[in-house]
Amino acid sequence: MISTRERAAREQRMHGVGAVELFAPGRGPAFAAFHGFGGTAAEIRPMLDAVAGAGFAVDGALLAGHGSRVEELQDQTFDAWVDQARARAESLAARTGRVVLSGFSLGSLVAMQLASEQPPWLAGLVVLGNALTLRPHTSVPLGLFSLTGRPMPDLYLRKPRAADLVDRTLLPTIVTYDHHPLRSALEVYRAGRRVRDRVPRIACPTLVLHGKRDLVCHWRNAPWLAERLGTCDVTVRLFDHSGHVLACDGERDEVAREVVRFMQRVADR
Repeated sequence: MISTRERAAREQRMHGVGAVELFAPGRGPAFAAFHGFGGTAAEIRPMLDAVAGAGFAVDGALLAGHGSRVEELQDQTFDAWVDQARARAESLAARTGRVVLSGFSLGSLVAMQLASEQPPWLAGLVVLGNALTLRPHTSVPLGLFSLTGRPMPDLYLRKPRAADLVDRTLLPTIVTYDHHPLRSALEVYRAGRRVRDRVPRIACPTLVLHGKRDLVCHWRNAPWLAERLGTCDVTVRLFDHSGHVLACDGERDEVAREVVRFMQRVADR
C-alpha cells in the first residue's frame, strides 16, 4: 500500500527491537560497515559481533535518515550517504591506520563507491547482498519512472515484513522502517547504475557474499561483480539457504566466519 507523508508519519512503526548501531574498540584494520536501505546495523549485527570478537575495531553507525523516522529518509541522497561514510572511514583510518569497507545492499553501493576512489588507507572490501541491480519487481517500476525525468512524489510504500530471510529466527531483532520512502528508493536504483560503471576501479582485496535465495537482489550480482573488479584478489561465496539479509539468516555463522577469515588475511598483509 502506498501512503502520503502525512499518513506514513501517523501510522509508521519500527520493525524489530534492538540496537541500531554498533561500535567496538580494537586493532586495525578497522571495519567500517554500512547497512541496508531503511535498515540499521541490526541487519549485520552477527557479523559485526564476530569481527569485534576477533579483536578488530568496528564502526557500524547509522547512515543519514535511518533509525529515526521514515520521512527523514525521503530526501536523502546517495552522495550524502557516501560523504558521511567517507568521513567515518577517514576518522577510523586516522586512529587505526587501515580500514576495510563493508556494505550490505545499499551499504554495498556506498562501500564500492568509496573503494573505487582507491583511498590510501583502504585494506579491503566486503560486499554482502550487493545492490548493483535489483529484482524486476523493484527495478522495472523505478526504472520506468526514472525515464520520465519527473521528480518522485513524496510517497511511501508499506513493507510487509522487516527482512527477506529463509530462517526467521532473528527476524524480531532486525530493526528497520516499516515503509520504503520512494524518492530515496529511486536514489538507490540510480546509484546501482552509477556504481556499476566504477567497479573496474576497485583494486583492493575483495570478499563477495550473497544468498542464493535473495528476493531483493539476484545472486548473479555476485559473479557479475567478481568478474569486473579491477583486482584478481577476489573471493566469492554463495549461500544456498540464505535470503537477502544473509548476515542474519540461517547460515549467519558461516557468513561471519568468512568475514573474520578475510579480516585476518588482510591484517597480515
